Amino acid sequence: MTEQALKLARITKRPDYLAVANTRRKWVTPSFILQAKPGEGDSPPRAGFTVSKKVGKAVIRSRARRRLKEACRAILPQFGQAGWTYVLVGRPCSVDYDFMKMQADMKWALAKLHAGADLSPGKPHGKPQKTKAGRGKT
Repeated sequence: MTEQALKLARITKRPDYLAVANTRRKWVTPSFILQAKPGEGDSPPRAGFTVSKKVGKAVIRSRARRRLKEACRAILPQFGQAGWTYVLVGRPCSVDYDFMKMQADMKWALAKLHAGADLSPGKPHGKPQKTKAGRGKT
């Protein structure tokens, strides 16, 4: 394989991460949360990675991020949709999770997002309405 084929198209700017999060398209797995933003065009799929301080100290977060990147590097070129942008959010168990299972989960999550499984008919697509408990008339 060429080095270009091994290099993953990345997102690095905060507005790109926010744009993906605002689509509210996501699939949750035990080791990561996959967020997706549908796109158009023939550009290769892009990916971003984030792991919060809830996961652990810097060394642990870096290890989780490296594992997510490597799984994504192996799976996304084959199973990602052209033009789409993905963000993988590491969860605490992503450090010790079986790598083959992580790759299988990534394939499953990509298939579900592309099929629109996260867009069930009864699910609201906008921001959820906040209600104030105990403030209504009785």
